Amino acid sequence: MTRHLMLALLGLTLVGTVGCNGSNRKYEALQNVNRSLVQQLSDAERSRAEIEQTLVRRNQELEQARTEITRLQGDFDTLSGEWDTLASRNDTLARHLTALEIGQLPEDMESALAEVAAAHPDLITFDAEHGMLRFSSDLTFASGSDQLKPGSDEPLTVIANIISSPTAVPLDILVVGHTDDVPVTHSRNQHPTNLHLSAHRAIAVRNAMVNAGVDADQVRIAGDGEYHPITPNEAGGTAANRRVEIFLVPAPRTDAVVEVGTETENAFDAPMK
Repeated sequence: MTRHLMLALLGLTLVGTVGCNGSNRKYEALQNVNRSLVQQLSDAERSRAEIEQTLVRRNQELEQARTEITRLQGDFDTLSGEWDTLASRNDTLARHLTALEIGQLPEDMESALAEVAAAHPDLITFDAEHGMLRFSSDLTFASGSDQLKPGSDEPLTVIANIISSPTAVPLDILVVGHTDDVPVTHSRNQHPTNLHLSAHRAIAVRNAMVNAGVDADQVRIAGDGEYHPITPNEAGGTAANRRVEIFLVPAPRTDAVVEVGTETENAFDAPMK
């Protein structure tokens, strides 16, 4: 019986040992699986962190791209505006060059001067064909005076702004004073003759234009006194002949001489007083 008992005990021991070893292997297998899962989870967490960083970086790049697009759009809008301005100026210059070639004032300048004359019909007459503005001396000056009446310098300032604008053609400007044949009386000390009075009035108009912005080198003056009436003088005075005329002639861009009408040439050659 003892032998059989010992064999039975040995058998149980072997079974127990085998069972224990099997459990250990399962445990180790589970541990390996667990370690693998932990590693996979760690790898996944690391990948997620990298993806999140990439996403943040991409969002930043996208925001920078949007900012750059906005800036470029602003630059484009600015350049488009500048282009439109330059195109308009080029068109104006082209028309002005055409006018220079044929010795006429550009249409836009003629239109602006005509508007000034229309706004002061009793004071100013505009002759577009000859580029001439005619001022009534009776409304521009007091009798026998070379001082501009209050308010008469306002249209001269407007004309000066037209002449001296950035897009205006270069001009030769001649201011010519005229009188009727009634002799100077009460202001003879300042203006001994009608010739003196007409020249002094031309100087006053010239100075008003220069003070308003016209280049002084552009403007010359002449006084014709009573010697170039536009209507026969009558006894007691003739208002139509008392006038100041401003001739506007496109200036040549080279040393070539611009040919003008005989009357204008004589006016430019008239002696200055």
